Amino acid sequence: MTEEARLYGTVLYELEVPQEMVKKTGEILEKNPELVRVLQSPVYRREKKHAIIEEIWRTPEFSSVMIKFLKKACDASAIGEFPDIVKVCEECARVADGVITAELWYVTAPDEAQIEGIRKFLKDTYGKREVKLSLTSHPELMGGFVLKTGDVEYDYSLLGKLKKLSQAVAG
Repeated sequence: MTEEARLYGTVLYELEVPQEMVKKTGEILEKNPELVRVLQSPVYRREKKHAIIEEIWRTPEFSSVMIKFLKKACDASAIGEFPDIVKVCEECARVADGVITAELWYVTAPDEAQIEGIRKFLKDTYGKREVKLSLTSHPELMGGFVLKTGDVEYDYSLLGKLKKLSQAVAG
């Protein structure tokens, strides 16, 4: 995901565009790759692209704020990153609602008590009321686990420890 997508997703959230409208826009663009291609193409003039956006999104279910946002994203050649923009916007909404998302990569699946301990750690550390935790098996870790939330990674894997040891010996 690019920094531009992160920026646009955050701005879209801060504009207080309803999440349903954001999702609907994402669906329109996802179902119409030719539309995305045209809106990204340097062949078409800015005015033509804006007219296309007006034609498609000038309905009662879309606000003028969304239309202006799409025009700016189009002008900045960021319209192709709209799936990531939607993800960032949704993540901003979850964070504002007191929800944090995290990924747990493991070799041996944790039991319920361990999962609850991880949830409690994340709630306490980040001051959130709820944790959305996805679990994925990663046998290449050789043992232990990796917990990721946002840009923060807690690496308690055997592979991670071996890498640190290798770096310490080499450097």
